[in-house]
Amino acid sequence: MPIIVEAVSDLKDALIRNQIERLYETSPEFGDGQDALDQLDTALKQDTLLYTAIFNDKIIGAIWCKGLGPTKILEYVVIHPANRGRGVSDRLISEVCRLEEEKGAQSFKPGCGAIHRSLSRLEKL
Repeated sequence: MPIIVEAVSDLKDALIRNQIERLYETSPEFGDGQDALDQLDTALKQDTLLYTAIFNDKIIGAIWCKGLGPTKILEYVVIHPANRGRGVSDRLISEVCRLEEEKGAQSFKPGCGAIHRSLSRLEKL
């Protein structure tokens, strides 16, 4: 499944905001989608970028990339339930690493076990 990975630096676009809220409704790491948006709004104003995985013009996955220096923390990965088990997470994380390395990132730290496994498979730990 070909996906497009895009960086999002703010949630001003209502369509993106709505899709991100619905996506994070499925994440156990937040109370609900609005809780995720509230925390993401704050994080985006500091040192975080949101990377999205897009398929057929819909956001099917997302991950937060935090940090201003050469080390980036990847956290809060979420994949739409209909797309889980298809390698979307690994593809998203791989592309985020590539894009961040182009900007000078030298290392990545996982924010959870799933990201750790993916970074390990990609030999990024």
